[in-house]
Amino acid sequence: MKFCSLKEAKQAIREHAILNGRQVEFVKMDKVRVRAVCKKRCGFIILVSKVGSCHSFRVKTLVYVHQCARVFNNKNANIEWVSKVVMDKFRNVGNMSANEIMDDIKKSHNIEISPWTALQAKHRALDVLEGDATKQYSLLFDYMAELRRVGSGTTCKIKFSEPIPNFQPRFEIFYMCLDGCKKGFLGGCRPFIVVDGCHLKTKYGGQLLVAVGRDPNDQYFPLAFAVVENECKETWRWFLTLLLDDIGDMQTNRWVFISGQQKV
Repeated sequence: MKFCSLKEAKQAIREHAILNGRQVEFVKMDKVRVRAVCKKRCGFIILVSKVGSCHSFRVKTLVYVHQCARVFNNKNANIEWVSKVVMDKFRNVGNMSANEIMDDIKKSHNIEISPWTALQAKHRALDVLEGDATKQYSLLFDYMAELRRVGSGTTCKIKFSEPIPNFQPRFEIFYMCLDGCKKGFLGGCRPFIVVDGCHLKTKYGGQLLVAVGRDPNDQYFPLAFAVVENECKETWRWFLTLLLDDIGDMQTNRWVFISGQQKV
C-alpha cells in the first residue's frame, strides 16, 4: 500500500486501529518514516517509509498480530478523527449536540468519547463546513470587489462604525443585489415583493433581511439580501431605500410590498 505523505499514512493507521477496536501509538515519526505499535505491546507493528527517490511512501513492515482485547475507550479517536466523522453526519442530518455525537460514535464504532472531545470536534467540523466567521467578515471588501467585477450592475453596500478612533472598524450592515437577480425580476416577475427577516445563528449573530419576488411559474425569485445587527425601522428603511434605487422608485413603477402576509 502506498501513500502520498506520512500524514496520510498516519491517518490510515489510526483509522484502521479505531475500526478494529485496537489502540496504537507512534513510536517513530520523522521526515521519511513512521512506525506504530500496539499500545499494549501484543506484537502488532507497522512501518511506513519513503520509496527510494520517489515522493511516495509504502508499508515496508507489517506484523498483524493482536493478542489484546478490544479497547472501548480508544484514545486514537481524537478530535481530528471525530470531526471527520461528524462532518459527514452534518452534511446529512444537520447539526447535532455533543450528547448526540457521543451516542452516534458509540453506536456506529463502539467507542466511547468524552463530552469535551465531542464538543471540540463539533466546533472544528462546523468551522470547516461553514468557514471561520472572523475571516469571512475580514474578506467582505474582496467579496464585494469580485461581485462587481463579474457583474457590472451588481449593487453592494457596506457600512462600518468606528466607536473609538484608531480602533478597528465594527461591521454594521451589508446589502447585496446581484445584477442577474435585478434584471430577471424586472424582465419577467410580477410586481409583488415579499420582504422578511430571520435570525442568523452564527458566532456574531445578526439578522438577514430578504426581498423575493414571484416568477411566471409562481416560484420564489431572489431579489436582494442584507445582513444587519438587528431588525428595526431604521434597518428596514435603509434596506428598502437601496432596493428601490435598484429596481425603480414608486413613482416610476408600481410595486406591492408584502410583509407578514399583509400589504404595506
